[in-house]
Amino acid sequence: MDNCEFHNTTILVVHEIYGINNHIKDICDSLNKLGFTVVCPNLLGNTENYCYKDEDRAYKHFVHEKGFDTSADKIISIAKELRTNSSNLYILGFSVGATIAWICSKYDGLFDGVIGFCGSRIRDYLEVSPKCETLLIFPTKEKSFDPEIVVTKLKTKNMIQIIKVEGSHGFTDQSTPNYDQYSTEYCFQKMRDFIMKQNQQKNKFLLHFCPIPLWL
Repeated sequence: MDNCEFHNTTILVVHEIYGINNHIKDICDSLNKLGFTVVCPNLLGNTENYCYKDEDRAYKHFVHEKGFDTSADKIISIAKELRTNSSNLYILGFSVGATIAWICSKYDGLFDGVIGFCGSRIRDYLEVSPKCETLLIFPTKEKSFDPEIVVTKLKTKNMIQIIKVEGSHGFTDQSTPNYDQYSTEYCFQKMRDFIMKQNQQKNKFLLHFCPIPLWL
């Protein structure tokens, strides 16, 4: 349902290793219906997207041809352009996109909030200290690491909220066996609440320090 609370809010969506596939398109469509302005750049370049059966090839292409830091630089460049016309700007990433979003959280004054789902490689960037409110969502089960170890280390940082939900990596993707409807709906509600809270706090701050002139 369209929500007027989000009409002045832009979300920069960062996709997984597969590119802008049906999962990411569904996410963007859902956000659009809520009233958000959605921007989802293709970080794969000339490669449109990969199928799930090509996971190894997709991962190698991302790691060797794109990389986290280079992709983060591209997202930052896009975000700076969006910031000039966006009252509220958020970044939302999935899987490698969540790790990219996490890296981008260290840039002060650019984003109003950062949200990441299943950012398994965040464990390689634990030195990052977010400069804006950050919401990270992890499943209880990951093939390559124990999420609890990463969560414990992240909890020592400021400006970070962490949610752990039952499920496995990719639990928001309806086209995979790991899809968990309850966890998905719960996390998306938490994400909407997070954005609404940040927007309201920012509006209160602006009204307090930049009062509307009485003659307007």
